[in-house]
Amino acid sequence: MWGFKVNNFKNYIVEPKLIDGETPIKNAPVIGLSNGEQCIPQHYLKYAHSRKTVESIICDIDYSDQFPIFVCEDATGIYLQVGIIGYDNYGSADRRAQPKIVYGRKWRVEPQLPTSEIIQTAFLAVKCAREHEVRELLRFHHDGGSTTPFNTHHDLPLICQNADLVSHNSHADDEFDLSHIRYDHAKLALTEIEEIGSDKWLIEVRVQPSGKTSLPEIYTRTLHLLIDRLDMNEVYYALMAELLNLSNRHVDENFKYKNAARFSRNNSILSVANLSSTIRRKPQNVAHDFDEDFTELNYETDKTRVPTLYAGKLGQKINANLAEFDFLTGILPLTENTA
Repeated sequence: MWGFKVNNFKNYIVEPKLIDGETPIKNAPVIGLSNGEQCIPQHYLKYAHSRKTVESIICDIDYSDQFPIFVCEDATGIYLQVGIIGYDNYGSADRRAQPKIVYGRKWRVEPQLPTSEIIQTAFLAVKCAREHEVRELLRFHHDGGSTTPFNTHHDLPLICQNADLVSHNSHADDEFDLSHIRYDHAKLALTEIEEIGSDKWLIEVRVQPSGKTSLPEIYTRTLHLLIDRLDMNEVYYALMAELLNLSNRHVDENFKYKNAARFSRNNSILSVANLSSTIRRKPQNVAHDFDEDFTELNYETDKTRVPTLYAGKLGQKINANLAEFDFLTGILPLTENTA
């Protein structure tokens, strides 16, 4: 025996916990854990998820009422979509006072996707939705108006075709001041600049929330930015990077599946490594036909993810790129004729 609990002593049958949409490979080994529980690890399972099984998974996820996670289905299959409930940055004061819901991009979920990857897809979708909001909430006030230069809605082709209009020239007489910036209605004050090494400066920024500030991670917060060049442009970019870091950390600590914060730093990374080692180690006495089924399942799953190269410039570009790698293993992209 493997040290796991046996639920039926008469027939020595174990009953590991699976959810709808999961089926073990024939003769899949059951692994005993150090706490007395038993499991069939995800790499020994087959998946056939439907909208209903994905909905069941998402129902067990908790993060924030401001970021509901939708499970939808259309002609292309199942997908996740995060709603973002907040306040409009533009328009009249009355319009901006009313909460509004908008929706993020669609995240595809294939039926054969492991349950863990569905949860992680939701996790990443929430992070991306929150990043969108963070970028919209850093406002620069100048020339009698306000703008959000870090948002993702700028005309990228236009900017790239006119790169000279946005290139930066460092100015030695930069005024180190953040009074023209608001973040989620909070004021920012640059309180200290300290050189801490060769070409390294530590910038201290105090955040002063207002009654309209809603992001919990910036309350009573002092930010410390590390920059390589004493330049306000560097400060702006470092500020945005730190605000995104705070947002990501908030999701890490508060995104929960079945009440467990998998990505929290309260989890011991060495314990995670030990658990991973335990469940990845294949028992010695597994049935021979299991090995064959396991290998075939992995191959068939990999085949479902192989892209197709079509005739044209992009196909030629990728083919030329792949040709630079000698003895490339794995499943090569399909072509139009073999897809």
